[in-house]
Amino acid sequence: ATSAEDRQRIAQEFAVFAAKKGLYDQIRFLDSSGMEVVRVNYNSGKPRSVPAGDLQNKANRYYFREAMSQVEGGIYLSPLDLNIEEGRIEYPLKPMIRFGTPVFDSHGSKRGIILLNYFGERMIDDFTRAAANIADHIELINSDGYWLSNPQEEYEWGFMFGKETRFQEHSPYAWQLITSKESGQFQTMEGMFTFTTIHPLQAALEAANSKSRLTTNGAETHGYWKIVSRISPQQLSATLPFFVQNHFALYLSMFVLTMLGAWFVSHSQFRHRVAEAQRDYEQRFRHTLENMDLAAVALNRQGVVTFCNDYFLRMTGWMRSEVEGRDWLGKFAPDELRDEVASVIKLMDSPEQFPSRYENQVKTRDGNLRLIAWNNTLSYDAEGKVIGVTGIGEDITVKRESEIELLKLYQAVEQSPSTVLITDRNGNIEYANPKFTEVSGYTFAEVKGQNPRLMKSGETTPEEYSNLWTTVMSGQEWRGEFHNRKKNGELYWESAAISAIRNPEGDITHFLAVKEDITEHKRLQAVVETRNQELARSQTLTAMGRMASMIAHDLRNPLSSVKMTLQILGRYPEVESNLEANELRQIALEQVQYMGDILSDMLTFSRPDALKSNWITIDKVIDMAASISQRRLDESGAVLKINYQAGLPTLYGDATKLRQVFSNLISNAAQATEGVPGPHIDIDVMLELGLEGTAIRVEIRDNGCGLKPEEREKLFEPFFTTRAKGTGLGLAIVKRILDQHQASISLEPNEPQGTCAVVTLPVTPHAAENPESQQTENATS
Repeated sequence: ATSAEDRQRIAQEFAVFAAKKGLYDQIRFLDSSGMEVVRVNYNSGKPRSVPAGDLQNKANRYYFREAMSQVEGGIYLSPLDLNIEEGRIEYPLKPMIRFGTPVFDSHGSKRGIILLNYFGERMIDDFTRAAANIADHIELINSDGYWLSNPQEEYEWGFMFGKETRFQEHSPYAWQLITSKESGQFQTMEGMFTFTTIHPLQAALEAANSKSRLTTNGAETHGYWKIVSRISPQQLSATLPFFVQNHFALYLSMFVLTMLGAWFVSHSQFRHRVAEAQRDYEQRFRHTLENMDLAAVALNRQGVVTFCNDYFLRMTGWMRSEVEGRDWLGKFAPDELRDEVASVIKLMDSPEQFPSRYENQVKTRDGNLRLIAWNNTLSYDAEGKVIGVTGIGEDITVKRESEIELLKLYQAVEQSPSTVLITDRNGNIEYANPKFTEVSGYTFAEVKGQNPRLMKSGETTPEEYSNLWTTVMSGQEWRGEFHNRKKNGELYWESAAISAIRNPEGDITHFLAVKEDITEHKRLQAVVETRNQELARSQTLTAMGRMASMIAHDLRNPLSSVKMTLQILGRYPEVESNLEANELRQIALEQVQYMGDILSDMLTFSRPDALKSNWITIDKVIDMAASISQRRLDESGAVLKINYQAGLPTLYGDATKLRQVFSNLISNAAQATEGVPGPHIDIDVMLELGLEGTAIRVEIRDNGCGLKPEEREKLFEPFFTTRAKGTGLGLAIVKRILDQHQASISLEPNEPQGTCAVVTLPVTPHAAENPESQQTENATS
C-alpha cells in the first residue's frame, strides 16, 4: 500500500513535470487493480492533484489492460481517441493519446502503471491550421476509416459515439485505392482524391531513438492515419486536369518536403524535450541523493568520483574537494582489496555482468575501515552506452559485527553441553539445541511448536508448575528439577533454570530454559546416601554389638542360673502339687526364655556372620524352615500349604541363613492368623524372568489381620514391632540376610484378607562370581 506521504510526494513530482512540459492533460499512477492512486490534471497550466474521493477505477479501460500487460521497460502507445471521465465522454471534446508503462517494486512484482494523457487536440489544431486554405475539402482518417477531422463535424469521432459512419461506406472504391498505397492521386466519379499516410508509432520510435518496446492496441500495420484531400467534380474546372497533370510532380515534391520538414522540427523538439526532462530528472535525483541518510557516490567508467553526498563525506571524514575528481581505488580501496575493486569497475564494459549489489570496505580519513553494502545503478548516454555507475551504500560495519557476535553466541549455544530451549509466551518450543536431542531423543523438528509438557513423567505436581509460571511471568528466574521422560520412555532427571526474554520495550516475548542432565548425579547421590546410611547402620550395629556383648556377658549367666533354679524347683513335690506356685514358675521360665531370645536377636543383628554360600535347592530350604516353625503353626492352628513350580533351578546362597529367613516369615504369618477363623498360610515358589536375570520368587500369604500401609515400610526397621511381645529385630535380620544375598523383600496386601510377603532371590547373585569378596565385604561392614 502507498502511504499518504508517498502519494503527496508523487503528486508533487507529477505537478512539476506537467507544468514544465505543458503537453499532458493528465498524469496518473494506477495500482494493479486499475484504481487511480495519484492523478494530476493540467488545469490550464495550473496543475492540480485530484482529491482521493474523486479518483476513479479504470480497470475496464483498454489502455489500462494493455499497459499492465507490458513487460518491465515496455511502453504502450494508445490510438488517438476522446477522453472519458466517470464513464462518459468529456465535454468539450478532448482528443487524447495515452502513454503507459508498468511499475515494478524492488522484488520484481508489478504494482501498477504510470499513464500520461497527451493533448491530441493540439495535433488536430496544428493539422487544421496547416490546411486552412483547403479546410473545406481536407480530411484526417484513422486506419479503421473513422474521421478524426472532417469539414463536417458530425462525421468526426464516430467510433466514440457508436456511429458506423466511415469513409469506406461513402466512397468504398476510393477507400480501396487509398489503403492500397502510402500516397498518391486519382480521380473517380466522386471527384479527385490526393492522399498520403502518417505512421504515428514509427514516427514516435524514430523521434525518440528509443530502445523501449512500444505497442498499440491494434496490429502495428494498421496503426496509421490517412490525410485525404477531395475535390468534387463541380469544383474542377475544365483546365484543372491539365494544370494538375503538368504540375503534379512539383506539388507532390513540395508536399513530401513539407512533411519531412515537419517531422524534422518535431523530432528536434522531441529530443530537446527529452534532454530537458533528463536534466530535470538528474537534478531531482541529485537533490534526493544529497538529502538521504545513506552514502551516495557516482563514478565514471575510469573509476573517478564524479559525485558524492554529504553523508558519505561525514562517514569518511573527507572534504568534497578532496573526493570529487579523485580516483576511487587510490583514495578509498584498501590495498588488499584494490585488485578486486578494480575488476568490479572494469565490469562496466559488460553491463549484464555488473553486480547490482556489492559489499566492500572503504578507507576513512583516519585510516579506519567501514564495511559498506552498495546498491549499484549503471548510467547510460543517449546512445545506450554505459557512462558510469551510481552506488547507494549502507554502512553495515556495526551490523556485521553484531552478526558475527550473534553467530558466536549461536555456535556456543549449539555446542553447549547443557540443553537450551527457547519458547514463546505460551510455552511452545521455537528453538532446541543439539544437546536436547542427545538427552531426550526428540529431534527439533519433532518438538517445534510443541509444549515441553510432552516429556512430562507425571511426577511434577500442578502446584509446582503453577509456581514455575508465576515466577517466570513476574520476570524472575526459576530454578528446580524435573523428572522427565525420554522419547524411548526412559526417565531422567534435569536441573533447570528458566527465565524470561524481554524486548527493548521491556515486554516478555519468550522464555529461555537452560537444563542439565543430572541423572548420573542423582544416581551417585543415591549411592552416597545409601553408603552413608549403611555407615550409620554399621556404626549403630557396632555400638549395639558392644552393648549386646556387655549385656550378654552380664545377664546370660544370671539368667541361666535363674532358669536352672526354676527348673529345679519344679521337681519338688510341694511346688509341683501347688498349682499356683507351678503357674508362677512357668511364667517366670517364659520371661527368662523371652529375655534370652532378645539377647540372641541383638547379638545376631549386631554381629552378622559372613555367608557360607553353596549351590542349594530352594524346596529343601523352605521345607526345613517349615519344620522349624511347626510349633508356631500348631499354636496358631494355621494350615500350611506349599506349591513348587516344576523345574526350579538351584541357586547360590547360604542355606542356614535362608532357613532362618523363611522360618521367621512363616512364624510371623502364623502369629498374624491367631484368632482368625479358618487360619491358613499358602507358599507359592516360582521362576521369575526379569531384566536383571533369572530369579526365584517366593510368596508367603496369610489370611490374618493384615498390616496398615504406614506399617509396611517401618517393619524392616530395627526394634519396630506391631506386637506386644517381640524384639522388633526379626524382620530387620531377615532384610539384612536378603541384602547379603542381593535379594529383595516386600510386604503387600493379600486379597481378600491378610498379608503377602514376596521374596525374590537371584539364582546367580554377583557374589557368586567372587564369594571371597562378598565375605570380605560382609566381614568389614
